[in-house]
Amino acid sequence: MKRPYLMGLSLLCVLFSLLLPTQLFATNQSVAKSNNLSEFFKQASIEYHVPVEILLAIGYAETRWMDHKGKPSQLNGFGIMHLAENPTNQTLVEASKLLKVDKETLKKDMKQNIRGAAAVLKQLAKQNNKGVIPKNLADWYTTVASYSHLSNKLTQKWYADDVFNFINQGVKRVIHQEEIILPPTKVIPNRGDYENIVMPSATPDYPNARWVAASSSNYTSANRPADGNKINYVIIHTTQGSYAGAISWFQNPAAQVSAHYVIRSSDGQVTQMVQNKDIAWHAGNWTYNAQSIGIEHEGYVNDPAWYTDVMYRSSANLTRWLCDKYGIPKDRTRIIGHNQVPGATHTDPGTHWDWNYYMNLVKNNTGDPTGIIVDNETAGRFTASSNWDVSTYSSTRYGSNYRYATPQAVSDVAWYKINVPSAGSYDVYAWWPTAQYNPKTPYIIKTTTGNQTIYADQSKNGGKWNYLGTFQLSAGDYNVVGVSRWTGGSGYVVADAVKIVKK
Repeated sequence: MKRPYLMGLSLLCVLFSLLLPTQLFATNQSVAKSNNLSEFFKQASIEYHVPVEILLAIGYAETRWMDHKGKPSQLNGFGIMHLAENPTNQTLVEASKLLKVDKETLKKDMKQNIRGAAAVLKQLAKQNNKGVIPKNLADWYTTVASYSHLSNKLTQKWYADDVFNFINQGVKRVIHQEEIILPPTKVIPNRGDYENIVMPSATPDYPNARWVAASSSNYTSANRPADGNKINYVIIHTTQGSYAGAISWFQNPAAQVSAHYVIRSSDGQVTQMVQNKDIAWHAGNWTYNAQSIGIEHEGYVNDPAWYTDVMYRSSANLTRWLCDKYGIPKDRTRIIGHNQVPGATHTDPGTHWDWNYYMNLVKNNTGDPTGIIVDNETAGRFTASSNWDVSTYSSTRYGSNYRYATPQAVSDVAWYKINVPSAGSYDVYAWWPTAQYNPKTPYIIKTTTGNQTIYADQSKNGGKWNYLGTFQLSAGDYNVVGVSRWTGGSGYVVADAVKIVKK
């Protein structure tokens, strides 16, 4: 016979064993929630009374919500919120003091980086509003401009305008399989003293550019090509930072660097900063500097999201205009990346820059090689079995949805039917959304000599046109491109959209 106290102990053990999984589950849920990027923004917003829209929009404007694993930007800024430590921007130092968190942690810890930015913004808001934190979203404009710490009021205004444009338009992006959403919020910002700041009155060389002069300490005055320095190259760069930040940096006499043009990611806006006749310091090689035009593109080399279609087209229009003006051959021996300059230590524009697409745009006289596009929703142009499910998961899809299927060693191809107008050589592109999809997705191209299979890495470069290759196609209306499930790669294979462009 069991003693009463042993029975009580057994009952407690049973109860504890029943309770334990629930407690552990709750703890795991809490840990999972604490690693959620959206939650980091919300928590920082509540803690420091900064609108979550402001935090999300600044993070998107600065880094597209990527932390870059502690690596610095061109302006020595770190993390999602670009906490910086340079002669004009000490937000990293300020955040460290306010949070009592060391700088190395702020550089690499996403949650602390966002908290640090929120703390700095709260302090700036009080300074700009006589000790009071603004209650209206519109009244945060001047604080956002101040947060940029850019070198002059004009670039600060552009920075704040970008942030509020993102708030008005709304943005979303999948980061580490989590969809981060900034819903569109209509707001007319109160610009305060920034309202009356206007562009400097000057005429750029390129008709579609606006003019903001770089510091005269950052380039060499010349008279090309009349002085014997023929312009032979266009060199493509990536800013490793924001558009407004690059412009501000080239205006700083201490920078000792410049480029002729800077192009914005979101809309392709072009700013010229050095006249074509003068020698910008951008290539790290005097011979190439003296013979080239440098074009900086907003973004980071390790994140393809910055290389938007509108940026490609804007840049290609500029490069075509420069080639025509100075007699530069439109080929890859004269239109080169910074990484191709002899002695270069830079890797830009990086592996995500689509040279085939870009050169196609440069060579096309209209600048609009849209070709023929077939989406999975194009009526009568897409066929797939019931094994191909429909998804709207990724916001970077082409159209309103896309198809996906599990990889399997079966003949189950999703086909795109295209009416090829004439036989000849065609560039073939594919679009897939951003997510961890199959790194070895088979695309079947029906060429004049039979089917050719190309394997594409759908775990990278989502949300843009990806060049599959150049193929000889027959004229006619037939299934030209297919996506197969027959692959050894892991992850869903995706059929979204394809495009062909006549060479």
